[in-house]
Amino acid sequence: MIRLLAWPGRYLRGFGAFFRGLGFIAHHRLWGYLLLPALLSLSLGLILILLGFFTVRDGVLHLYHGNDRTWLATYEVLANILAGAIALFVTLIGYQTLVPLVVIPFLGPLLNRVEIILTGQPIEVGWWRDIQNALIGGWFALRDAILQLLCLGLTLFLGPGQPIVMLLISGYFLGRGSFDYLLEKQSQTLKERFQKTRRYWPEIQGLGSAQVLGLFIPLLGILLVPASGVVGAALLVYGATKVDTVDASPESPQLNGGR
Repeated sequence: MIRLLAWPGRYLRGFGAFFRGLGFIAHHRLWGYLLLPALLSLSLGLILILLGFFTVRDGVLHLYHGNDRTWLATYEVLANILAGAIALFVTLIGYQTLVPLVVIPFLGPLLNRVEIILTGQPIEVGWWRDIQNALIGGWFALRDAILQLLCLGLTLFLGPGQPIVMLLISGYFLGRGSFDYLLEKQSQTLKERFQKTRRYWPEIQGLGSAQVLGLFIPLLGILLVPASGVVGAALLVYGATKVDTVDASPESPQLNGGR
C-alpha cells in the first residue's frame, strides 16, 4: 500500500529526471560527449521515418486502380496522411527498439564522466560482460518490438484513447532502455538486473514518458533524448537513498560528490 501511494511521486520524479539530465549536461558542459550519439540518433530516426512513410504510402497508392484524376489527387492526400500516422508509430517503436543497440552504447564515455562527477569513479566492466550485455540487449530489443506491435494492435479498440495508452507503453520501454545500460553495469546476474528494473518501475515509466514527448520536438528531440535519458537515469540511481527499503526509492551514494 505504501509503495502504491508513493507511485505518483516517483513517476513525477522520473519524469523530471529527463529535464534534470539535460540541465546536468549543460551545467557540466558535456556537449562534446553527445556529438556521435546525437548524429547516430538523428540518422536512425530519419531512416526509420522515411522508410516507414514511403513504404506505407507506396503500398496504399498501389491499391488504387481508378482513372478519375480528381479522386486520385484526394486519394494521394489521404494516403500521405495515413502513411505519416503509421510511420510515426512504427518509427517510435523501431527507434526505441534500436536505440539501445545503435545509440546508447556510444553514450558510454558520457555515462563514465557522469559517474565520475557523481561518485568519484566510473563503474568498469570487462569485455566479456560487455559482449554478454550486448547479446542480452539484442534479445530484449527484439522481444520489446514484438510486444509493442501486439499492444498497438490490441489497443485499436480504444479509439482516441489509444495514443495515451501507447504513450505509457512506449514510455516504459524507452525509459527502461535508458536504465538498462546503467543497471547492467551494476548487476552481477541477470536476475539481479531484473530485480533492480522492477524496483525502479515508476521512475522508468516517468522518465520514458518524458522521452517519448521529447521525441516530438523537431530535430532537437531526436538529438537530445537518448543522452538526457541516460543521464537522467544516472541521477535517479545515484541521487536518492533507501533503494532496498519499503518505499523502494532509488539509491545513491553521493549526489554531489564530484562537483
